Order: sequence, then C-alpha cells, then structure tokens
Amino acid sequence: MKRPASSGQPPAFGGLGLVLLMLGFTGLGVVLGLLRAVSLEGPEWWKLASWTPLLLAPVGVMAALTLWLGRRHPTAAAWGGVGAALASVWASLTLLHPEVNRDANIGMGFYGVLGWIFPLGPAFGLGALLGLLAERRRGLPPSPAALEDARPLPPLRPWLWPLLAPALVSLAVSVMPFARVVVREGAGDWLGLLVAVLFLSAGQLAVGLAPALIVLLALRGQAARDGVVQPRLAAFWGLCLGLAVTLGLFGFGTGLLDGVPLEVYILLCALPPVLGYGVGGWLGRQRRE
Repeated sequence: MKRPASSGQPPAFGGLGLVLLMLGFTGLGVVLGLLRAVSLEGPEWWKLASWTPLLLAPVGVMAALTLWLGRRHPTAAAWGGVGAALASVWASLTLLHPEVNRDANIGMGFYGVLGWIFPLGPAFGLGALLGLLAERRRGLPPSPAALEDARPLPPLRPWLWPLLAPALVSLAVSVMPFARVVVREGAGDWLGLLVAVLFLSAGQLAVGLAPALIVLLALRGQAARDGVVQPRLAAFWGLCLGLAVTLGLFGFGTGLLDGVPLEVYILLCALPPVLGYGVGGWLGRQRRE
C-alpha cells in the first residue's frame, strides 16, 4: 500500500513517549514538592514520598486517554497530555506543602481517585482543543495510525474480558468503606450515600484500570502492525490478573505492609502485574509454538 503524502511537517509527538513524558512531569512535581517540604520543615518530611502512587494515579487515566486520542489526532493528544502533566505538577506542589499535611490530608485521597476529573481533565481538554485547532490551521500531517501500512485493529471484545478482574476488585474497594458505614450506622441518607458510592466508584474504576488501558492500547496497536495477537493477549490476561492482586492487596488495607519502606512498597505494587505479564506472555508463546 502506498503511503499518503504528508505536508512535510515532522510527525507529531505521541505514543508511549508521551506517556513517559507525562509521568516524568508528575515525578518532577513530586520531587520539587518533597524538596520544598524538607527545606521548610526538616528531613523527617521525606515521609511525604509515600503519597507518590496517589499523585501518579490520575495521570495514568489521562495517559490512557492520550493514547486513544493520538490514533487520529496526535497533536491534540500531545497538547492535551502536556497540559494535564503541567496541571499534575501544580497539584503535586500544592498537596505536598507541609501546611496541608499537618493533619490528615483528605485532599490527597480525593485527588488520587478523582484528580483526573479535576484539575487534570480541564487542563487536558484545553490543551487538546488548542492542539486540534493547530492541526487544522497549520495542516499538520496525519496521525501515525493513518500513515501505517498496518492491518486493522484486532477485535476489541477479547481484550475487554481480562479487564473484568481488576474492574471488580476496584469496585469492591470503592464500595467497602460505604458498606462499613451502613453496617455500623444504618443507611441514613440513602440517596446521598448512593450518589457518593457511584461517584467514587467511577473514579476508583478509572484509576484502577488506567495501567491496563495503557497496555491494552499499546499491545493492540502492535498486534495490528505485525498480526501477532494471541501471545500479546495472553500477556494482557496475566497483567490484568496481577493488577487485580495489587488492587486487592493494597485497596483492602490488610495491614500486612505497615512499616514497609517506600521503595519496597512501590516495588510490591508493580510486581504482580509485571510478573503476570511475563508469565502470560511466555505461556502465549508456548501455545503458539
């Protein structure tokens, strides 16, 4: 198939490189926030580094959105992703200030679950709109997906079944605190309780599934390019099962990891999905052979 001619402009920045850039911006915001807290209050405030997973979680949702949008509007996705990343830097600096963390930082918990709605959502939307206008005004080149000599994307339905495991665990984690309240105190304002459950469940579901969605979009795109589907689908099954283990282990607050150093804590968060991905990919290759 002959590739369509482009306008001579360099291809738009996007894909997994953009995801890494977004996470890098967020990491920079976390580091700056920690350095400010330590300079103001002393070395003991390095303990705020334990909030890092919550500060990264909303960015994962926006990163998945950039990959999805980038197949057809890469400039809009890139501008939106950078906008969301800059908003995450502001949020990290704000939430890691010592004055905010004198007592329980309730805002951190809400940001970890709903930060992709605000402030990252409006920042992404504004950046994407500006990027879309730039695409139309400057005649930027088609997206990489439009230029690739690739097969059509594999059917979506088989890729959705693996998401069921982490989705159910995410919903259970979000509903559990409300169930405890009902058991102890009764339903009370059941309508308000129902709205809160639905709202927080949607946020928890998006955050919990974000890593899997990023991998899904990347693997499905690779499968479209080379036609190798089953080993990647098996690896995705393994990743989703591992992600469900991670969400359950940390979401249900088992207390098994109290006092664990931060670096070990983060490693344990990543280990089940990574291990599941590797085992699933190996089994998929074995079956293919």
